[in-house]
Amino acid sequence: MIIESLIHTKLEDARQRLSHMTPQVSSEYGKGALLAISGIINVLENRTPDKMADSEKILRAVERLPKIEMLDDLDKGYLQTLGKWAKRVKDSGK
Repeated sequence: MIIESLIHTKLEDARQRLSHMTPQVSSEYGKGALLAISGIINVLENRTPDKMADSEKILRAVERLPKIEMLDDLDKGYLQTLGKWAKRVKDSGK
């Protein structure tokens, strides 16, 4: 749901959802996902979305990194959340 808000640039909605979810997250995977979402919100708020504009490169990294790096649950949560966001961005541009 937060990713959907970000796709439609509803930053305030995404920020509120994130602040409500944060205390409930206890897993390392979930913490990684929250870090990724926080980073996406920061990039979009700073009006520099072009820094994350190449969804193809993000998706390629999401696919390749687990094959060459040992990832813990925090890394997996972060990486997979970025991948979900990049896929939504790519699909919304069609």
